Amino acid sequence: MRQHSLLLATLLLLPSAAMAQRGSGSQASKKTELFDKDPVPQGPTLRARDIENQSPLKLLLDKHKDVKLTDAQTQQLKDAQKQLEDKNEPLLKAVDSLVHTMRTNGSPTPDEENGIRNSRIALMSVLERVRTSYDSAGKAAIASLGADQQPKATELVTKQRDDASKTIRQKLGGDRG
Repeated sequence: MRQHSLLLATLLLLPSAAMAQRGSGSQASKKTELFDKDPVPQGPTLRARDIENQSPLKLLLDKHKDVKLTDAQTQQLKDAQKQLEDKNEPLLKAVDSLVHTMRTNGSPTPDEENGIRNSRIALMSVLERVRTSYDSAGKAAIASLGADQQPKATELVTKQRDDASKTIRQKLGGDRG
């Protein structure tokens, strides 16, 4: 009889002791409105560096062995790349600024959504101006190359342009679901 009482008491108290050890949750594990918000800004992840890396002149300089550039052609492309960077510097600063205004923490308010929409339109205009600048610089650079160098250069620049378009679309999508 005594063994049955002891067994019954153990069966009743053991779950209670286990529950007490586990606890019902501490203050640290409880969620609050302050900590529920996502601290990571949401929005585009595009940076000016991403745009700079899409320069066809930079590509041709990086692939100078594949295109078989002479030293004079390489120097000419370096000078043209420097001029292109100087010309596009204000546009790239505008890209950084516009992308920054498009980032939000949590759900944007209607006013913020309107600002984001306007910034996105302005950003697309700036990106189009940069793309136009890159296209004209790339065409001029390819035209200055020899007939045997032009096909490879055209192939590289065309592939880069396609990849750049995909990259921009991806990075403008941001982290929104």
